[in-house]
Amino acid sequence: MSTDAPPEPAKAEATSGLEQATNTARIITILKKIPVFAGLTDEEYEFLINVCHVIQCPEGELLFQEGAPGHDLFLLLAGSVEISTSKAGTIHTLKPGELVGEIALVCRVNRTATAVAVQESALLKLSRAELDLLLGRAPRASYLIMKNIAETLGARLMGADSRLAVTT
Repeated sequence: MSTDAPPEPAKAEATSGLEQATNTARIITILKKIPVFAGLTDEEYEFLINVCHVIQCPEGELLFQEGAPGHDLFLLLAGSVEISTSKAGTIHTLKPGELVGEIALVCRVNRTATAVAVQESALLKLSRAELDLLLGRAPRASYLIMKNIAETLGARLMGADSRLAVTT
């Protein structure tokens, strides 16, 4: 008979940056720092996360194309996403914690830019249909999100107006 000791349990692999970024508690921490999601209760953040989808994008994957119909808002959790237009080229590179697509969530307009993952990325996606579901089940949260989006877009418009006034 063998007196060999039982094999040692396999060591758990370290979680990747994307896995850590898609952890529910981490997503809530990120959401609480973003003005569009300000003012929600912990329960509303939990419900929001349950309504949304976390998506993984390999490097080079097209998230959306300029001119295509838009329906979704994206929150970058990990990685990097380049935003570009056909006229201006690259206009911004999203960092974790930044949003893109607020206009598509509230207006039925085509995308004004293209978004491409420039490295493997994880994003939280909220579609207009999911926002409608949230409206039915958590109306206060939906109201706050829409109010915050309106304030964010209004501030951007005011900033654009003031920049135009200086250049004319």
